[in-house]
Amino acid sequence: MNTSVIVTIIVQSVLFLGTVIKIHNDVQMKLKELDIRLSAVEKQDDEIYQKLDKMMDLIQEIKIQLERKQNRD
Repeated sequence: MNTSVIVTIIVQSVLFLGTVIKIHNDVQMKLKELDIRLSAVEKQDDEIYQKLDKMMDLIQEIKIQLERKQNRD
């Protein structure tokens, strides 16, 4: 084989490997970003569910108070 062909193959292999590594790193970084965003959304969801639970408890308490008041009258 000609040396220029071998050099070309080596250069192309190095470029290909570099591209694969860059794509892998980019994908890993995007996955980490998505994980961080998902954690933030889950935290917000938990806060919303806690607020909704408090509201349901208050509604239930008001309902009980109204029933007691109706029973007294």
